[in-house]
Amino acid sequence: MTYNGMIIFGEMGSGKDTLADRIIEADGRFKKYGLGDIIRLIKKVSTVDPAWFGNERTFMQLAADKLREIDMDILNHFALAKMLEENLGDFTLTKEAYREDLNRLFEKILRDHNVIPMIVGGRTWKDYDYWTSRGFLAVGIEVDAHKRMERLVLRDGQEVAEKSDSTHNTEKDVREIIERCELKVDNNGSLEDLDREVERVTQYFFKA
Repeated sequence: MTYNGMIIFGEMGSGKDTLADRIIEADGRFKKYGLGDIIRLIKKVSTVDPAWFGNERTFMQLAADKLREIDMDILNHFALAKMLEENLGDFTLTKEAYREDLNRLFEKILRDHNVIPMIVGGRTWKDYDYWTSRGFLAVGIEVDAHKRMERLVLRDGQEVAEKSDSTHNTEKDVREIIERCELKVDNNGSLEDLDREVERVTQYFFKA
């Protein structure tokens, strides 16, 4: 197989998780890992602190920014560690042969566990470089701004959607990154339209 996995990039409300879930329905070997998983753990703070009521997404963006001050790749490292631990239990990576070790582990995940890792929630150039350099196919979701807002309102409610910061640096980056992605998905239509895109994505992944 040409790729070790897949990473999905998209703006807020573009349908990243929906695309990932439809891919899993089409091919059960794919397994989803979110770059926001570590942030979702921290998000619990916004359920008990009135300062963040109705402003949960801003809290999550700020939390991600603060974590990246420790290590710009910390969200990526967390997703990779979770992926390796869930599928392999114990594993070893060495400084001397890091890439070779990692490729061996990805191969083992597919061969022994029949799992294809799929990263959801890529937003920055660091995310793009991290996963494409590790052999992951970059998929970008294209959605019109008004359609994304409609979906955000349905998902999060009017107040949270309106307070979501579309000018945040990661939201700016992701628009440019989508243009760079090897494969693009149009998610402006119905679920039936998306399923046709899913078929195209999976065919591309396995035939490349």
